[in-house]
Amino acid sequence: MFKDKDDIIFRFKLLIIFFFAIWGVVIIAKTTIVMTLEKETWMKEKNKYVKLNVPIKPQRGNILSDNGELLVSSLPRYTPFIDFKYTDKNKKIEAKINHEKDSLWNADVKKLSEELNKFYPEWSARKFEQHLMKGKAEKARYHKLLPRHVSYTQFKELKKLPILNKKTAISGFGVTTDMQRQRPFGSLAEHTLGKIHVEKDSAYRGLELKYDSLLRGTPGVKHRQKVGKNYLDIIDVPAINGADIQTTLNVEMQDICETALNSELVKINGESGRVILMEVETGDIKSIVNLSRIREGEYKEMESFVYEVSSPGSIFKTIALAAALEDKLITPYDSVPHHNKSHIFYGKKPTTDTGHYSNGTPKLSVIEVMEQSSNIGMGEIINRGYKKDPQKYIDRLKKMGVDDKYDVLLGARRPYIKTPKDKNWSLMDLVSMSFGYVVETTPLNMVTFYNTIANGGRQMKPRLVKRVIKDGVTLQEFEPEVLREEALSKQTVQDLKMILYEVVNDVNGTGKRVKSEKFPIAGKTGTARRVKPGFGYNYSPMKYLLSFCGFFPADKPKYTCIVQIIKAGPGSGGGMSGLVFKEIAERVMAKNLRLPLEAAKDTLNDHTPISKSGNLSASSYLLDELDIDTKNNVDDSEDANIWGSMKYEEGKLSFVTREIKEGLVPDVKGMGAKDAVYLLKKAGLKVGMSGYGKVATQSISPGQRANKGSYIQITLKP
Repeated sequence: MFKDKDDIIFRFKLLIIFFFAIWGVVIIAKTTIVMTLEKETWMKEKNKYVKLNVPIKPQRGNILSDNGELLVSSLPRYTPFIDFKYTDKNKKIEAKINHEKDSLWNADVKKLSEELNKFYPEWSARKFEQHLMKGKAEKARYHKLLPRHVSYTQFKELKKLPILNKKTAISGFGVTTDMQRQRPFGSLAEHTLGKIHVEKDSAYRGLELKYDSLLRGTPGVKHRQKVGKNYLDIIDVPAINGADIQTTLNVEMQDICETALNSELVKINGESGRVILMEVETGDIKSIVNLSRIREGEYKEMESFVYEVSSPGSIFKTIALAAALEDKLITPYDSVPHHNKSHIFYGKKPTTDTGHYSNGTPKLSVIEVMEQSSNIGMGEIINRGYKKDPQKYIDRLKKMGVDDKYDVLLGARRPYIKTPKDKNWSLMDLVSMSFGYVVETTPLNMVTFYNTIANGGRQMKPRLVKRVIKDGVTLQEFEPEVLREEALSKQTVQDLKMILYEVVNDVNGTGKRVKSEKFPIAGKTGTARRVKPGFGYNYSPMKYLLSFCGFFPADKPKYTCIVQIIKAGPGSGGGMSGLVFKEIAERVMAKNLRLPLEAAKDTLNDHTPISKSGNLSASSYLLDELDIDTKNNVDDSEDANIWGSMKYEEGKLSFVTREIKEGLVPDVKGMGAKDAVYLLKKAGLKVGMSGYGKVATQSISPGQRANKGSYIQITLKP
C-alpha cells in the first residue's frame, strides 16, 4: 500500500519536473529569439519610452564689473508657440482631437485675439486673428504666438487666456526656452565684453571668447524615460555651471568715456574713435570704448581698435624723447637747431612745423620742441643722437617695452618697429620714427607707456580681468603685475612729467585747450595721416588720426588715458581728442570727489525741496510736518488721493493737480515707480518697467481708453 503511494508521489514529482523543464526550454528559446531575431524590433519599441544620453546644458557664467555689478548674464528666454496639428498612433484619437481643436479655435479665436491685443498693443486684434488663422490653415507645428519673447511671469499670464487655458492637446499652446545673454547696461563696452551665438553655442569676440572655457562650464548627461503618460528626466551626470569672471571695468567710467567721445564725434562728424582709461598704480583698464559711425550722427561699437596697429603720430615723440633722455644724449634745456623753411634731412624735408615758433626762430629748447610738437626739432634730437648707431635707438625702444605684446583680449598684435636690418632701411626712417611714422603701435601700447611715466617709471602690465569666481569662492586671482620695475629712470620720469605738463599748461603749448582749472593735466597731442596697408610714406591724404595721451592729476597721477579720433580732412589732436580727454578727466575726478556736506550748501537759491510728481496728498502732509509753506493747498487727509506735480511760483512751492479719469490711461510721466505702478494697475493695466528714477516714457499715451489687462511698458530715467 505504501509502496503504491510512494510510486504515485514519485510520478507526480516527475510530472512537475517535466513541466518546469519544458517551461524553462520555452523561456530560453523565447529569450534567444528576443535577443537575436527580434532584437531590432524590441530596441525600437524601447526607444519610444527611453531616450539615452540627453545632454544637460550648463548655465554660462556671468561677467562682472570691478565692483561686482552684472555686465553680462544668462537669463531664460521664453518663446510661446501654437502647434496646430495633433498626431497620435491611434488615428481615431488623432481625428477626434483635431476635430475638437478646430471647433475650439473657430469659436474662440476672436476672443483670444482681443486678449492678445491687450497683452501686446503694438498689434491690433485683427492682426493677431489673421496671424493665428494663417498658422491654423497651414497646420503649422511651431507657429509663434507673439512677435517677441516673454518673461516667465508673462508666460503664466498667457496660460489664463481663452483657448490657451485648455489642455495642451486641444489648445496646442507650448513654449520653447533657451538661455539668452543679457546686458543690463545695454551696448556699454559691447565689443570688449564680446558676444555669443546662442544657436551655435559658440562665443566670438572679446572676453566671452577669451574666457570661453571658464564661462562655458561642463555639460551633464541625463536619460528620459516614459512612465505612464509622462516623461521623467533621470540625471546620470550633473552639469557643472560656468564660473564668473570679474573685470576691472567700471560702469560709471565706461559711461563717462563713451558719452564724451560720442558727443565729440557727432560734433565733428568723425569716422570713428577709441578711448582707453587706465588706473596708474595697478594698470587696471577701467574703460575701453570703440565707436564707429553707422549713419550720419549715430555711432555704436562696431569693431575693437585696442589692438589696431597704426602710425601714432606726435604722441610717439614722448617715447623718442624718453630714449634720448635715458641714453643721456640731451637734457630738457638743451637747444635744438630749427630752420623751418629750409630744414632738410637726407635730401627730404619733413612736414613743415606750425605754431608760435614756426618762423624766424633758429633754435628751440627741448621743452619748446615738445610744446610746439616740432617734427624738425624732434628729428634733429634723434638724428644727432643715433645716426652713427641707429640700432642703439631701436634697442632702447625695446628695452622700454615699446614693442611688448599685451593679451588682455584675443587678437593681440605686436607693434612694428623698423630696424636697420630691414629691407629699404635708410637714415630718413630714423628721423621719421622720431615723430611717429615708420613705426606702428597700438593704443594699448601707447597708454601703457604713458602710464609708466605717471607711475614713476614702473611699468605695469595692462589688466582687464581681476579674478575667476565660482559660487562666491575665488578660484583664480590675477594680481597686478609689474613688467619692469624701472622701465624709465627717476630723472627721465621727472623730466617727462615736467615737459608734458608744459605741453598742456603753457600758453604756446599744442595741448593748451586741455588745461583744466580744477586740477593739473599732463599729456601730448598728436595728428597723423592715416597709413594705408604697408609702411613708410604710403598715407591717405584724406583721413587723419587725432590723438591725445596723458595722465591726471599731473602732480599725483591716478589715471592715464588715450583718446584717438579718425576723421576725414585735417583736425587737431588737442582741440578734438584733447577736449574729450579733458571732459573725461574732470568727470572721473568729480566722481571720486568727497567734500564736507557743508560745502554742498547752496547759498544763493531757496533750499525748499521739490518732490517727484505723484501723490500730492502725501507730499502736502510731509511739507506740513517740515513746516514748509506752500502757495496753495491740497487735501492731505489720510484717505485723500490727489495727483499732480510741484513747481516754484513766486518764491513758494505750488501744487499743480493732474486729473485721473476712470477708464482712461493716466499720465504717469515724472512720477516715481511706486505711484506710477499704483495708478496704472488701478486702471486695470499690466505694467512692465525698466530703468530707475522717474518715469520718462509710457508705451500707451495718456488719455487713451484703458482696456482691462492691457500691457503697458514704462521707462524710468534719473
